[in-house]
Amino acid sequence: MVEQDADWQPTRFHVHLGALVQRGDEILIMKRAAGSVTGAWYWPGGGLEEDESPEEGIRREIKEETGLDVDGLRLFRIWPTRQPDGTPALALAYVCEVAPGTEPVLNFEHSEHRWVAPREYRERFFSDEVVAMVADSPGLRTLVEGIRDTLDAYLAEG
Repeated sequence: MVEQDADWQPTRFHVHLGALVQRGDEILIMKRAAGSVTGAWYWPGGGLEEDESPEEGIRREIKEETGLDVDGLRLFRIWPTRQPDGTPALALAYVCEVAPGTEPVLNFEHSEHRWVAPREYRERFFSDEVVAMVADSPGLRTLVEGIRDTLDAYLAEG
């Protein structure tokens, strides 16, 4: 039997889920309508709920935010990140697709959507200049860098 240190505490962390929803050669991005990143353009996603698998969680988030059912869901990338308060988090990025002509029905969390070329999205919203703008916020910086690295890997796979 292994003895455990009396001061030992399990590590608790948040799980972020996100999805690159493809429609042909474009991906879905949505403009946040509330919260700390109001006005920012991100892909669908959110947090993992208790007793939910990551795949169930990302399907739920996509459905809640867009009304869409997706096909071909696959885990694409995982990276460590942090919550805004500095606590550890893990980000899981998925890739999936919808049929041509499919349009989302946004919930209250988003004010508008666009289908964009992934390269255009990466260059406009995740450039070196954007990373420099969030450099003083470690949690936001790791999130932005993680999304940028995910987009770079997605484009390289292309």
